[in-house]
Amino acid sequence: MKYEWYAHRFADVILNSDYSLKQEIEKIIHSIDFAEVLSEYEKENDRRIKEGKKKAQGKQIIINKLFRKEFSKYEWELEKNVFNDPTNDLVLDFWKRSVGVDIAFNHRSFIGGDLLRLQAAAEVKNVIKVGVYVCPIKEFTKVVSPNDASSMVSYERVKWYLENFYPIITAPILLIGLAG
Repeated sequence: MKYEWYAHRFADVILNSDYSLKQEIEKIIHSIDFAEVLSEYEKENDRRIKEGKKKAQGKQIIINKLFRKEFSKYEWELEKNVFNDPTNDLVLDFWKRSVGVDIAFNHRSFIGGDLLRLQAAAEVKNVIKVGVYVCPIKEFTKVVSPNDASSMVSYERVKWYLENFYPIITAPILLIGLAG
């Protein structure tokens, strides 16, 4: 996929200190092919119809599944618990060598919690040195889920949060906006 990025608190510089890991993240993002997303989406909807269920409205589940598959190939830990407490649901989607990655194709009301989780992982528990937050750019939300586009997390909205809460969000976060 194509993408754009924004570095909050020198996240790009920090991530460059483990350049092979940065390249790994880039390879994973580039490996997600939107044609494959569309194909898997159609297969999933065919399966749902055969089971008597409604079609999936958006492609978020498929995109998340493909990211999970790709990060697993590179041996990233899945669902890293920030507080080492199995009853606590503050988990990073992917974690490796002090880098935490969150993939966000959910409702925009989750942005604050997502950023707080990265903040806690970096500044409270020292689980990560840098966080990577991956979400769609605003235009791409319309392709991912036309019915939910206006309420989805978007790169532009998260960037606004990072810029306006700069004194509060002290964790280095590399924001990546997927463009399809």
